[in-house]
Amino acid sequence: MPRWIGLLGSWALLILAVGIASIAAAGEWINLQDGARLQRLQTVDELIAERNAASLTALRQSQSTGASSLSTLQSQVSNVSKQIDELQDPAQVVIVSTAENRVYLRRGNQVVFQAIASTGKGTTLIDKGRTMVFNTPVGKFKVRSKEENPLWVPPDWHFVEEAGKKGMRVVRLDYGSQIDANTGTVTASRDRGVWSWIDGGDRRVLKVKNKTVVLEENGVERELPAGELITVGGAVVIPPIGVPQRQYDKVLGTHRLNLGDGYALHGTQQVSQLGQSVSHGCVRLANEDIATLYGMVNVGDEVIIY
Repeated sequence: MPRWIGLLGSWALLILAVGIASIAAAGEWINLQDGARLQRLQTVDELIAERNAASLTALRQSQSTGASSLSTLQSQVSNVSKQIDELQDPAQVVIVSTAENRVYLRRGNQVVFQAIASTGKGTTLIDKGRTMVFNTPVGKFKVRSKEENPLWVPPDWHFVEEAGKKGMRVVRLDYGSQIDANTGTVTASRDRGVWSWIDGGDRRVLKVKNKTVVLEENGVERELPAGELITVGGAVVIPPIGVPQRQYDKVLGTHRLNLGDGYALHGTQQVSQLGQSVSHGCVRLANEDIATLYGMVNVGDEVIIY
C-alpha cells in the first residue's frame, strides 16, 4: 500500500476523533447549561414559595384579626340589641349606628326620624404619655341636657392637634402667669419700669386680665378675639377654661343634645363629611336634622349607640 494512503487514513481517524470529542464537549456544555438553568429555576421556585408562605401567613393573620374584630363587633351589637330589647316600651329612643353613620328616632316599633351622621374616626393621639382614642362610645345613655346655639369649649387635644398640623409646640397660659409673645415661653410677672430698658422697649406678653386674654405690647393692652387659635413665638397657646378665647361659636351647629362626659349629638359646619367616621367621638348631624331631632327629643330620653 502506498505510504500516502496510510497517512491519509491516519488524518481521517484524527479528524473523526476530534469531531467526536467536540460533540462530547458540546453535549457536556449543554448539560452544564441545563444544570445551571435548573438551579436557577429551583431558586426562583424557592423564592416564590417563600413569598407565597409570607403572603399566606399575612392572610392568615389578617383573617385572624378580622375574625377578632368581627367577634368584637358582633358582641357589641348583641349587647346593644339586648339593651334595646330590655327597654320597657319607652316612649321613644334615639339609636345611633356607628357602622352606618346614621341616627334613628324610634317610637315603639316605628322609626319616626332618621338622618345621616358622622361618628368617631378611631384615631389615636398621644400627649405627654397619655393616649387618647377618638371613638364614639357604644352603650346605653340618656339625654342629659339640651342647648341651642351651643358654644364649644375645646379640650386640650384640640390645641395639641393644631400644633401638630403646624409643626409647632404647645404652651399653656394659666391665671396668674404670662407668656413671652416673642419666644412663646412662660415667664414670671415683671415690673414694666425695670424690664423695659433691658428688653430694649420691645416687650410683648400674653396674660389673663379681667377673665380674658390680652396682649400687652410696650405697655398697651389689647384683648384678643374670642374663639380664635392663638399662636406666639412658634407655639400654640392653650388658654384657661372660662375665657372667651377658649369658647368657639358655630362649631357645634345650632343645637346640641348632651350625653355626658363631653359626648353629644350636635350640628356641624362640615356637612360634606357627613356619612363618614371623622369626628372625635361626638355624633354630628346637619343643622336642619339636629334642629328637627332637638324638637322631638326630651331630656331623659334613652340613647343607644352601637
